[in-house]
Amino acid sequence: MKITSIGFNNTSFTSNRKKFDIQGHIGSMHDGLLNCDSNYNVQNILDTVETDNVKKVLVSSLSGLNPEESNLFKSEINAAKEMLTIVGNENVRIYPLLSCQPGISKDTNVAKELIEGAKFFGMKFHPTNTKKSIKDNFDIYSKYMTLAEEQGLPCVFHSTTDGFSNPDDIIKLAEKHPKLPVVLYHIDLMSKPERMKQTIDNIANSLKAGKSNLFVDISWLTSMFGKGAENSDLINYTLEKLGTERIMFGSDTPINEMGDKKKYAKFSEFIENTIKNYFKDKPEDSEKALDRIFYDNAEEVFIDKKWYHKTASSNVKKQTKKLTAIQKSWIVGVAAAALGIAALVVKNLYEDNKKAKAAQNNPSKVTKN
Repeated sequence: MKITSIGFNNTSFTSNRKKFDIQGHIGSMHDGLLNCDSNYNVQNILDTVETDNVKKVLVSSLSGLNPEESNLFKSEINAAKEMLTIVGNENVRIYPLLSCQPGISKDTNVAKELIEGAKFFGMKFHPTNTKKSIKDNFDIYSKYMTLAEEQGLPCVFHSTTDGFSNPDDIIKLAEKHPKLPVVLYHIDLMSKPERMKQTIDNIANSLKAGKSNLFVDISWLTSMFGKGAENSDLINYTLEKLGTERIMFGSDTPINEMGDKKKYAKFSEFIENTIKNYFKDKPEDSEKALDRIFYDNAEEVFIDKKWYHKTASSNVKKQTKKLTAIQKSWIVGVAAAALGIAALVVKNLYEDNKKAKAAQNNPSKVTKN
């Protein structure tokens, strides 16, 4: 598919602030709000975000996050293939996430092969859509996160209090893997403000205790649907409790309103104005906060990966594999050398025997031992 660009020469960007959107999608899903099947492609994303100066987008395959019985379902392998066919353009870079299926997949073998065979920048989980709750499949979710730790891949979760993607369960998972960056998309989607604030408090408490490495994105905290004041208050509460280092810009593009470039721009403008208002008496802090939330936090976690240190166990495994290979080569070499030496010894013994017999018949011949 040809990827078109609107280009810098024939448009004016709605925002000069560069952005890294950590939540984009391609593929097929059933849209519960519209009660229909929807399909999205990378051009839908580019058409939406490019005029808002978005430079990078993390993208996952919706097809790999459907329930297994759905006619839209794709396996981890086929969803990964779908992801690896997409590209951005000269203005917007696309960074693929691996859509993961704990509970459908009973182990991580396929995911491991996919990660080792291709370039992914994180692992995406959507327990609500796959209908595999974290609570009932906790151990296999944790195994996926162990793999993520070993491979240096942050984990992102659809998060909502619905019995499948409960934020409290995501926090428990994150606390089993305290160094691994774990992002709660939407914080706690469509929850009442008091419940949302409780989730924010729970995240803050976990971070304060040093139990986890949690982040949130603020997708769907928009001024749309008449919830501007409510969502502005929630963003302010998130800033107060988590600080600017734990918040990222994500949109859910191109789903529903986030597939409309004017509404997308309105959303990002609402986020920016809310943050500016929060730091209204500290303009320098405001600019730093905006840069962190819109770009820098995501860059550090998903691209620079300053948090990632290969575990001793994974290094030992790799070294063991390497040593084993070296040892095998050494053993083969030694065996070959031994055979060569043995043959040479036999040959020398044979030659010496011949020379000895010759010397007996020719006293003037000098032999060296």
